[in-house]
Parts: sequence; structure tokens; C-alpha cells
Amino acid sequence: MEKLELLRNVPIFSRLTDDQLRLIGARFGTRTFTRGETIFHQGSDGDVLYLIVRGQVRIYTVSQIGQELSVKIFRDGDFFGELALLDGQPRSASAEAMRSTTTLTLHRFAFREAIRTMPDIAVLVLEELSVRLRRTNTYIEYLASHSAPQRVVRTLLDLADEHGVGELGGATRIDLHLTQDDLASLAGTTRETVNRVLSGLRDQGLIQIERARISVLNLPRLEASLDLA
Repeated sequence: MEKLELLRNVPIFSRLTDDQLRLIGARFGTRTFTRGETIFHQGSDGDVLYLIVRGQVRIYTVSQIGQELSVKIFRDGDFFGELALLDGQPRSASAEAMRSTTTLTLHRFAFREAIRTMPDIAVLVLEELSVRLRRTNTYIEYLASHSAPQRVVRTLLDLADEHGVGELGGATRIDLHLTQDDLASLAGTTRETVNRVLSGLRDQGLIQIERARISVLNLPRLEASLDLA
């Protein structure tokens, strides 16, 4: 995809003119990452914003006892790593490529210069950060107040809402490559719990799993199953 076209489809750049897009586009570099490669570590210095051209990236934190909790999955057109550019603090989370991933990169100096010359970008960044903060707060509250099986089901519903692709027969395919470990990290539970919940949902005819791809066969019934989980 042409750089200008990619930037135009990114929320924080969507309101810029073509001239502004060309100006900021010239400041981007390119980096590629292999599957499983760490892009940055929690606590490390942050001076780069990443924009995904192709691929899939998970953002996760690690507790003091070493437990990983995935907080977000990003894919084509998404950006991440912006917080450290804004406040100059160490990275608040780690980032890992879940598959072969190509990104555009914008260093802190170029990012701050872009904000000074194009104030619209600052407004759009703040709007996007507000949306992400609200989602994160809701996510944390849900983790704290619901059972592990309920969290697994809720995670599937959220992924279907955000990354779902309609299929014949009314099914919704979650357009992400997800292992059971990935789901466990997102739901804040164990792989064994995820395996048990997925097996039960599959037996009920609510989901279908094929090669790390999950399809929700009946969204209303899956939503209703939350009361039974």
C-alpha cells in the first residue's frame, strides 16, 4: 500500500490534507519484525511511534511475579508506542510481533515537530488516547469482577466486534491469528481454562476453530452464554 494511502486511513492522520500527509509521510522510516520478535520492552526508553503496514502486534504487561497480560492486539493501519513520545517516560508495556510485521516508524523529534507544525494531529492523538483509555478501564474492571470462563467469552465477543469479518450463514470470523496462549493472556487466565471453555463452546455449536482462526457461529447465543459461564 502506498504510504500516503496508508496514512490517510489512520485515524490520527485522517483529517490532514494531502500536502500535510506528504509532509509527515516523508518523516517516516520502515522496520520489519519476524514472528515472535520483541519490538520493545516494558520499562525501556521510548522514542519511536509505530504504524503497522502489514502484520499483527500484541501489547502486553508483565507483573512482578512474571505473569503476562495482553492488553491489546493491533493490526494493519493501527499505531502504537505513542505514549512514550508524548510524556518522555519509559514504555508502559511491551510489544511483540505475532506474525511477520512491517511498520512505518516515526521518531520522537519528528513526531513532536509534526505536532508543532500540524496541531490537528495533537487533537486527533488525544481523541484516540481517550478512546483507548476508556476501553482499558472497562477491560480492567471486567477482569476484576468476572469469572475466568466469563472473561474468555467476553474476550471472544470483543475480538469479534473489533476484528470480525462476516461469513456465509451469519458467522463472524475473528480475523486474527490467535493461539490459546494468546487468548489466555488477553482474558487473564490459564491456557487450560481457555481450552476447556473453547471446547465447551465448540460442543454447543457456538464457535468453530480452524488453524488458530476462530469463527463465532452465533453472536447472540454466545452473548447469552455469559450468564451461564
